[in-house]
Amino acid sequence: MNVLFYLLYGGTIILLLVGAQLQVLKSALVCPDWPLCFGEFLPLTMSPAFYESLHRFIAGLVGLGSIGWAVVRFKDLKARALLPLFIIIIQSLLGWATFYYKLPTITTVLHLVFSLVFLATLEGTRFLHFDEKLKEHWNPKLKDAVGFFLFVLLVQVLLGGILRKSSLLAQCESTMEFWQCWEVQSQIPLAGSLSLMHRVLGLLTTLSGFFVFSYLIKNLPKWKSVAVIGNLLMVTQLLLGLQMGRSASREMIIWHFATALGSFLVLLFLIVRLRRYEKYFFGKALPTYLNDLMDLFKPKLTILVVITLLVGVFLAPLKINIILLFISLIAIWLQAAGSLSLNCYIERDADKLMERTKDRPLPAGRLKPEVALYWGWGLILTGTLILLWSANLLTAGLGLFSALSYIYIYTPLKLKTPYALYIGAVPGALPTLMGWTTVTNSVNGEGIYLFGILFLWQIPHFMAISLYRKNEYGMASFLTFAQTHSFEFLRTNIVIYSFIMMLFGMIPYFAGWRGDIYFWAATFIGAILLGVALLGFRIKNQENINNWARSYFWATLFYLPLILGVLLVLR
Repeated sequence: MNVLFYLLYGGTIILLLVGAQLQVLKSALVCPDWPLCFGEFLPLTMSPAFYESLHRFIAGLVGLGSIGWAVVRFKDLKARALLPLFIIIIQSLLGWATFYYKLPTITTVLHLVFSLVFLATLEGTRFLHFDEKLKEHWNPKLKDAVGFFLFVLLVQVLLGGILRKSSLLAQCESTMEFWQCWEVQSQIPLAGSLSLMHRVLGLLTTLSGFFVFSYLIKNLPKWKSVAVIGNLLMVTQLLLGLQMGRSASREMIIWHFATALGSFLVLLFLIVRLRRYEKYFFGKALPTYLNDLMDLFKPKLTILVVITLLVGVFLAPLKINIILLFISLIAIWLQAAGSLSLNCYIERDADKLMERTKDRPLPAGRLKPEVALYWGWGLILTGTLILLWSANLLTAGLGLFSALSYIYIYTPLKLKTPYALYIGAVPGALPTLMGWTTVTNSVNGEGIYLFGILFLWQIPHFMAISLYRKNEYGMASFLTFAQTHSFEFLRTNIVIYSFIMMLFGMIPYFAGWRGDIYFWAATFIGAILLGVALLGFRIKNQENINNWARSYFWATLFYLPLILGVLLVLR
């Protein structure tokens, strides 16, 4: 088991480095054919064709190994063991789109991001031996520090990838001083803004890295050597960054990326162990003020908001200043986080009655209700004002409507009627439309389609949740279709909506937005979801109802990124 893990982990790292080499050489896609290269399996000369063939070969081995890993870990982890394989499927789709559409920036950068996500899923499904001695001096704040640093580093890597792939890094004369080069780059509207953001964030990342790793060396001796390596990587990254501020050779760019990748792996190693050790020792994540505060904003939901938002942005036909876009995305996240914080404030008493929510910060009494109230309104108003400046009135208005309808219409209606589900699906589907309007300042075409697919997706998704959490919702007096209607009604509706979603996925093809390959991919994805829904007609007892509902719930979680993914990359 460990051998397979290290092969997958090492193979992915080599894959990233080979991919970086191809980007730096600007010679990717030199092979006109696939899967061979000029009719050869692996050219023997050290040429760009060799690197590209090697990249394909290693990617294939990692893909096959991921199937084996899913089989090996499924017994212990169940559905969670499938996450690495799911990421590989997305990576395969992105790899094909990169070849077919000749390296568009979006697919190349997403290819990098999902490689890092794959490494994270591997670490998260790895078998660990836990050291009981660590429990005595455990500090739950460590995971907050490492997690925040990891987030900042990921943003930095993403910015660097966009700059390098788009050739936006302004080159300075070798005789220029560091600050002179910075001034030259600041005068270039788009490239200068991105480059400045990359450099400032790089300095902040390095300085915060020294603090975090030094703290870990002192307070977590078991992984002292890992933290020391992290500090050395920070020093190296700082020196490389300063040198690249003047000029950058190909070798230096590779080393810069390799050092950033090393820092990511160190932080990934630490955050996964901190979280898994804590769950092993205490059965749950220990609360901290920062953790509780973030819990008010329901990070998993806001991440979904950001993902669907980005789909709308990337599908939009117009261009936008990337700095204003970045600010707008943060503002929309603020609006979503604020509305979820107010939702926690309103439902704090009901949350006390449900097993899965009774330990949240407000029902558990770790935070005062006023904290959620003030943060909620503060974030909503701040996000709206920022959007008025960075985007447009339409996007700001949609965001404000989404937040207010979620809080004051959907939330109270959950106590009165199961049809509140359809009301709640509106603010749930608006973020992807807001991504579209941020760029286009209009509601039309594909923007309406994006809203529709998110709206439809939520209905069977939450019907399935209401089935296997029927008792919990009943204790909190929430009315769902599981409380008011029969299983036959829910089963039939889930099948109907699954069929509608499969047909809805074909619209981009018949509207002329996408071609034949998209049609078959979307139909296949929709048919799989429909197939899982149809399994409900074989259910005979309550236990099987819950198992099927959970299976369909997971199927919808796989369906959404896949259907949005093919819409995004299969032009």
